[in-house]
Amino acid sequence: MPAQPISVQLSKFEQIEILRTEIEARQEELKKTEHQIRECLYEIERQRYLQTLHPLFQTITPPAEAANMARHNALRDSLTDAIQVMEHTLTGLQGETAGQTAPPSRGLSRPAAAGLNPAAGVSAPRRKFDSFDDFKSNRAGG
Repeated sequence: MPAQPISVQLSKFEQIEILRTEIEARQEELKKTEHQIRECLYEIERQRYLQTLHPLFQTITPPAEAANMARHNALRDSLTDAIQVMEHTLTGLQGETAGQTAPPSRGLSRPAAAGLNPAAGVSAPRRKFDSFDDFKSNRAGG
């Protein structure tokens, strides 16, 4: 008898976390892409300026990245669109889950997810050193 297929269903809270992570990653990628575009545009403008000053600068070859400008601009547009869609989706999901508490996540290692629930009477692991006030009260009481 064949085994049942395995399926995974993401909760709305997991979808929110995924979107937050992806938005952050794509924003970083967008910053890097925009930085590359700015550097290339600066070099192109610098060369244009120098070419207006003296004929010697007419022989300067354009920067190698100038050939990739169309690709960089297309990537920038795609990233911007993707970020906008994800932010819109995130806003909708946050509206749907407003006021609800997230269940323990299955992918993150948090104390609640690891089975340590302070509300259930299970204490957190003891720190190596007590705070001074705890030390003082334990010393005076014992």
